[in-house]
Amino acid sequence: MKTIKLWNILIMTVLVVIVGVLLAETLVVKVQSTHLRQEPKFFSPSIAPLKAGDTAEKIEEQSGWFKVKTAKGLMGWLHSSAVQTRKFSLLAMDKSLETKATADEVALASKGFNKQVEEKYRARNTQISFEWVEKMLKIGFTPEQIRRFLEEGKLAEFGGAQ
Repeated sequence: MKTIKLWNILIMTVLVVIVGVLLAETLVVKVQSTHLRQEPKFFSPSIAPLKAGDTAEKIEEQSGWFKVKTAKGLMGWLHSSAVQTRKFSLLAMDKSLETKATADEVALASKGFNKQVEEKYRARNTQISFEWVEKMLKIGFTPEQIRRFLEEGKLAEFGGAQ
């Protein structure tokens, strides 16, 4: 009798864990790079950089920000514009379902040109000058310059739309 109770408890625990995993919302970084932040603000200190395709488990949602736990166990905030929900279908074997792009495919597509694609494009379009593209890619702004721009324009957390 005691053994049966222990088995029942073990089975129930395993089922709860499986349901928890299936219901957990996984977020995938869809931009080339972003930062896991200490607070749900664009200029909150960075905990760690994340790149396209990285995943995190959604814990909480607040004003366009997600509190997450990364695969490495880091906890912090990601803005909703940088991530996409990865949804799992329990009916994936049903052939009548419409096929859609996976979160990984969307993350790859959002990267834009990669080195190989760019080289092929340049080889096929030798008449095009990429001088200004190269110059624009070298333009950079410090976090302080971006913060000042947003603050002076009353944008984002400085008084404007989120």
